[in-house]
Amino acid sequence: MGSLIRSAALDASLCNVTWSDGHTTAFPALWLRDHCGCPDCLHPETHQRLVDTFSLPDDLTPQDPQVADNGRALILTWSPERHSSRYDADLLRRLADGKEPTDPVAKTLWDAATLAEEGLGEVPAEGFLSDDDLLAEALTKLDRRGFLFVEGLDPTPEATQAVARRISYIRETIFGGFWDFTANMEHKDTAYTTLEIGPHTDGTYSFDGPGYQMFHCLAFEGTGGESLLVDGFRVAREIQERAPDLYRVLGEIAVPGQYLDHERGVHLLAKRPVLRHDSDGALIQVSYNNHDRAAFLPDRERLEAFYEGLRLFHRLANDPAFQMIERLAPGRMLIFDNWRTLHGRKAYQGKRRLAGAYINKEDVESRLRVLQLKGAV
Repeated sequence: MGSLIRSAALDASLCNVTWSDGHTTAFPALWLRDHCGCPDCLHPETHQRLVDTFSLPDDLTPQDPQVADNGRALILTWSPERHSSRYDADLLRRLADGKEPTDPVAKTLWDAATLAEEGLGEVPAEGFLSDDDLLAEALTKLDRRGFLFVEGLDPTPEATQAVARRISYIRETIFGGFWDFTANMEHKDTAYTTLEIGPHTDGTYSFDGPGYQMFHCLAFEGTGGESLLVDGFRVAREIQERAPDLYRVLGEIAVPGQYLDHERGVHLLAKRPVLRHDSDGALIQVSYNNHDRAAFLPDRERLEAFYEGLRLFHRLANDPAFQMIERLAPGRMLIFDNWRTLHGRKAYQGKRRLAGAYINKEDVESRLRVLQLKGAV
């Protein structure tokens, strides 16, 4: 195992840790003291830091490095404090390698062809609601693919809320928290009509767009109304391969989104690129809703490229080759990652009743992380 410590040696203000795979990491002494995990430095219940970083001695010096517990721990003492610190080898190696406390789930990009080959991978409601192992598998699948179907629910609002709260708490928005609706114009949004809705993401007008969304069909009598999903990350990769310059423009120009309802006194406005990346350049969010795009004037030098990139994104998202189309029958729920998966709906005739909710991105990730640390996955 590469996270076992073979040896540790001091070199001025560094502690050089050699791992069982032969790799060596040089940990700065100040950093090590600042990250002591003893009960005096890290609260054992809240896991909040207790050490006063800025009161540590200027002449702080590590002494007597010891490898303990068959390579699973490093022990240091400190002068002039006479303080002893113990460090978990696995945690040190994860931090040295730039990893999170738990392994991230690898994303699986998909399109119509891959889903036809691999299937949708539905999960039963009974296991989802009662078995932590099955819940962990389901949330891992949701994280990996960006969507999940839960089958066999009672077609009731109570069953919908039970699924949502099995994951985390429901997010409150201008539309409320939990939804139970039919076609009407109580809200100024085409989602509450019977019209066709093209692929989009929700909350482009919110600084922190909703992370996950769920739709549960409670009743349907009519025709049409199929749900439509698009893997935004798959579309982004296609653009990157076909037109890297346009990909770069869609990742750099911040696009404003807005929600405006004078009667309710609401005017939300936020902006971010269609393709948002983290500081390492990894794609972390697709944010696209042409209907909610607010007026703005890009730099003249890039205006034409912006519209060209937006047109390409729109064309690919509306290409059946990149779409999944499925009907939500009563008792069937769809959960999807709103930071990745675009959703839409075919027009319908008849009566349809849906229930659903938003859940924050961080809360779904938290639930999965806890399940991973418990060993459920």
